Amino acid sequence: MNFEIKFNPKAIEQLENLPLKVQKQYHKAFQLIATEGPTYRSLRTHRYRQKKGEIWGSAASMALRFYWEYAGKQTIVVIGIDSH
Repeated sequence: MNFEIKFNPKAIEQLENLPLKVQKQYHKAFQLIATEGPTYRSLRTHRYRQKKGEIWGSAASMALRFYWEYAGKQTIVVIGIDSH
């Protein structure tokens, strides 16, 4: 199952402000989620429940995460990125 990946303005701005090497790590993870789906094991996807609904977090690496939500059956919208 292939997913369409979209980005909200906040996520685009966050990505543009990162070094190119880090951007490449995120793009690799975005390709994985698009082709393999959110359940792909190395993405380590978790669901977070909030008052406004559910958001999901997936790993681009051990220290890099991105947060997203479903915008349809096969569409994912990346809403933010983070590192820890």
